[in-house]
This record gives sequence, structure tokens and C-alpha cells, in this order.
Amino acid sequence: MDHMQFAAVSRARTALDVAVAAESEAVRIKAFGDIAYGMLLNNKANIGDVLRNHPSPLVQKAVAHTMTEEVWQGVDGAALAAAYIGSIAEGSLLDQVLRYGNPLPINLPYVMVASGSSADVIAEGDPKVVKHLNLGLTDVETKKAAAIIVLTAELARAVGGRALFESELRKAVTRAINQSVLTQLTDSNTIEISGVADPLANLRAGLKAAGPSEGYVVAASTDDVLDLSTRIENRGGMGVRGGTFVPGVEIVAVDSVTGMNIIPASHVSVRDGGLQVRSAEHATVNMADTPTSPSELVSLFQTNSLGLLAERNFFLAYSSPMVIVGGGS
Repeated sequence: MDHMQFAAVSRARTALDVAVAAESEAVRIKAFGDIAYGMLLNNKANIGDVLRNHPSPLVQKAVAHTMTEEVWQGVDGAALAAAYIGSIAEGSLLDQVLRYGNPLPINLPYVMVASGSSADVIAEGDPKVVKHLNLGLTDVETKKAAAIIVLTAELARAVGGRALFESELRKAVTRAINQSVLTQLTDSNTIEISGVADPLANLRAGLKAAGPSEGYVVAASTDDVLDLSTRIENRGGMGVRGGTFVPGVEIVAVDSVTGMNIIPASHVSVRDGGLQVRSAEHATVNMADTPTSPSELVSLFQTNSLGLLAERNFFLAYSSPMVIVGGGS
């Protein structure tokens, strides 16, 4: 085999490995959806039996050695939840921040990070190790991003009901996460600057005000994201709901935002507890026709409705503040 044939075989093998990995990830994402949908349709008394007899081996493995409500605390269930989080990451401020931020282990009260380097031979023989790295851990509190999805029992079980459920789950989870991220990062240290009519000018001003960072995550209004997605400066190929504007600048469309929120992501510390979902049967929920209309308490049981709670616990702290240009959340 000559070097040209070897190169061709190597490329084919790499492409096959990528395809297999993508298929495996898709299977894990589907298994997460199977469990979530099963929790929506079945009550706590029989959900365990339903999932343990599910045709998917990944579902069976996730629930085999745990109580149904604790499935997400096990290694197998957490892996399925992580795959689902990866599938919605482009629209999640938290997961975009995690690309550049400082992930911290759960239940670790104290940390120290040290590094050193040398560009030449030092007389004393060793490079200097610098141990002070401000991860912004002062006064960190647990925060919970919670969402609830409610469907009538007939709709949930109808043809197309699962597709609707999965669409609403994705939207509800990302909305809850994004709002929690902005709430946690908005305080008296937040830098606010005036905006202009040009979204690109606002973006540049916000990045400059945010200071040096390995990467930036920007929560922007729907109108601003649409504008930026059509600019010739969009070298990252972001779409109408966001993505990479240029390498190192990730845009996320957040419908509730009126300006731009620029996060210097490498200065943010994140302690992520993962995603969990569980049945919300017999709950009474506050419901309204629109976000601004009056609400009323509605019993899921009395209205023959099914509900699913989705929660993601995470901690955020920063050593450089967020910048808001021309509005905010």
C-alpha cells in the first residue's frame, strides 16, 4: 500500500469513527427522551416497571439499579442527561460559558490552581509557579433553573405528541437555564454602557468593555442576532438563533433580552450539577395565556393533564463582570 492509499484509508477510517460516534450520541439522546417521555406518561407507581422493560438497553441500564426518581444521580442516567445537554448546548448560555470557563467539581469547597513556564534557562534551575488564580468563588450559592412542561393526556399520547413534547422540553429547559445565568451574573458590579442602532457596533463596544478573555458568550435579542447573522463579518457561520460569530465569540438568541449581555467566559467559574427530569403528577401549577396576562392555579389531575419537571442545579461565580450594552434582560 503506497502513501496515497494509506492516506485514503486513514481518511475513510476517521470518517467512519466520526459517524459511529455521532450515531452513538444520537442513541443516548433518544434514550434520555425515552425516559423523560415515560415519566410524563406514567405515574410513579408503574414508571419503574415500564422503564425496566423498555426496549432500549440504555434505558434499562440507567434504571436497573436505582429508584426511578434517582435515575439521574446514577452514572448511566447522568451520561444520558449529559448527551441531551450537548444536543441543546448551542442555545444554552451555561454550556457556551463552559466552553471557555472554569468547571469545578461538585462538593469541593476549596481549590488551588498553579501553573508555570519558562522561555529560557533560569539560573536557579526551575520556572516560577504562580498559584494565585481568581476563580471568583466568594459567596457562591446554589441556584436551580426549573422548567415545567404540561400537556393534556390526549395530546401527549396522540400521533405527533412526543415530537411536540420534545420541542417544548428543549425550549423550556434552555429558557430556564438562560434566565438563571443572566440573573446570577447581573449584580452591582455589572458594567452598563449605552448602545447605538448598529448591533455590530454594540458588540464591539461590549467586547472592549469586557476586557481580555479566552472567549466571550453574548446573550442578544432576537433582532440583533438576525442582524449579526447576515453580516459579512460573521466568519463563524452563526445562524438566526446564534452560534459562533467569529472564533471565540459565541452568540445566543434570548427572546427576553432587549440589548446585549457580554460574558467574559474564561473568568467565570461553573459548578454544574447536571439536568434532572421527573413527573409532576397531581401538581397544581400557575398557568396564564401569555407571559403578561393574569394567571390562575390549575390542577393537572382535574384537567386530565400531564406534567414534567426539568431542573438543572448549577453555581456561577465570576472574577470579571458581565457587560450590558443598550438594555439587558
